[in-house]
Amino acid sequence: MGLSSLTRYNLFMESGDLIESGEGIVRFRDYLSVKNMYYDSARLLRGFEDIINNGERMPQMEEYQAMFDRNVKEVQNLVFVQRVTNQIQQQMSKKMEKEQSFSNLFKTYFKYLLKAIADYQEEVIETNFIEISDDESIRTARKKTFLSYAYYDKGLTQALFYYFWRRSGLLYVNWMWDGVNNHSSVTKEKLEEALKDSNQFLFLRTTNSELRIRGNNSIRQWCAWEIGNFYTKHKEEKYYTSFYDKIEPRNDILDTFRPMKEVVLGEIR
Repeated sequence: MGLSSLTRYNLFMESGDLIESGEGIVRFRDYLSVKNMYYDSARLLRGFEDIINNGERMPQMEEYQAMFDRNVKEVQNLVFVQRVTNQIQQQMSKKMEKEQSFSNLFKTYFKYLLKAIADYQEEVIETNFIEISDDESIRTARKKTFLSYAYYDKGLTQALFYYFWRRSGLLYVNWMWDGVNNHSSVTKEKLEEALKDSNQFLFLRTTNSELRIRGNNSIRQWCAWEIGNFYTKHKEEKYYTSFYDKIEPRNDILDTFRPMKEVVLGEIR
């Protein structure tokens, strides 16, 4: 774990458990497909986050490929495995063609693994997501947290929604209210209302930012607007996700934020 007590492995396993329990706060066309998607995603990730968070020595390619191959044996959906395998191989080949040598080979592989899993999760959710059940009543019954995300990751954002829900909180994820197949821009008025009604603000950072891999790690303009808008209403209670950090990130905007360690009775700590 980074500065948080959260890992994607635990979030995905917990999401599968919650769907299997039949609570049904989120309605799907095929609950079994979404449940198995989360379980299989967790199985593919087993052990990788431990290395990122605890390992002082980054393993060689043969080592983490062997770990991936062991994980594959536990996955039920072979189409999922093949999709992830092909996508990682393509991305790694492109990377090695561009650069004769580069550091953080394991981190690069891990980043592509997360991206391949996220892409598959998105397809499953787009196919099966219907709505949040009884959304009007749950909006006022729990402490509300606004999620601002720097990249579109339906699998992870929905898993975070489940994490808050299981701990008596409500995470506002705009696509879950506006519809997964609604590609029109969410109006500022809707977001303004959600920001006003929220007690806490959570910023979901990019994988590049957390792993400190080169890339565009700047905060997108839309997220910056959400951050500024929330600040005018609530100057405290601002947090960011920290799955893999060893030290707090240096960023002019996030300097006023704290890492989310856990959620207790809807409150971020």
